Amino acid sequence: MSILIVDDNPVSAKLIDLILRKTGYDTIVVHSGKDALQHLESNSQTELIISDVVMPEMDGLELIKRVKERPEWKETPVLMCSVMADVETIKRCVEAGCRKYILKPIKAAQLLEKVRETIAYEKPTLKEKKMVLSEIGIDSNAYEQILREFAAQVNESIVHLERAAAEKPDSQLSTKLASLYEGASLVGAERLKMVLDRHVSIDSRNVTLHNEDSGYPLILRELNLLKSSLPSINPPIPTAPPHDGEK
Repeated sequence: MSILIVDDNPVSAKLIDLILRKTGYDTIVVHSGKDALQHLESNSQTELIISDVVMPEMDGLELIKRVKERPEWKETPVLMCSVMADVETIKRCVEAGCRKYILKPIKAAQLLEKVRETIAYEKPTLKEKKMVLSEIGIDSNAYEQILREFAAQVNESIVHLERAAAEKPDSQLSTKLASLYEGASLVGAERLKMVLDRHVSIDSRNVTLHNEDSGYPLILRELNLLKSSLPSINPPIPTAPPHDGEK
């Protein structure tokens, strides 16, 4: 899991970073809300944000607001850390969309508990291998082969969704999304399946994407998160559609 730590106090930021890294989490530390937004723009694999409330230029509340305004980020869970203990501040943070609130000074056990509670709401990116083997009745070798096929499918879908998000016609997108949904169900890609359930209607004749403005970014974000858990596959080189008049 990749966790983004946002705190203008370098001592507090370092403490949180050390506690989480010792427990096995991957972390990135930034010291302002502006830097946090820039990181999110360039890194689609952030799965949790831990932010201070009181920061110069852009405080934690404004950061949450900006995060929740973006379709591809709005479901990223946020944990707030602050010296502010008043009920009004905590209430405003919760209303803005933070999942949990922890008071400074940070204690390791309390921080880890809050992190676990925050991410407990999230379905796993990929279901445990043993569970998939039991559910569909295959051996480990077959599972690895299927996972590699699914990884290739994920890469292909990213190419087609990026093209569609750039408003370039893509006649293969519907087929790719339908295949992606079937593959996600087989390998236990729980969160991807949940996002597809929410934004895509699939029946025997067609695939319909609801609200493309939010659907494309959310599906793309989940695919990029999932990609890091799958075998490395070189992305396909997309074939350019024929120009008018070509056969």
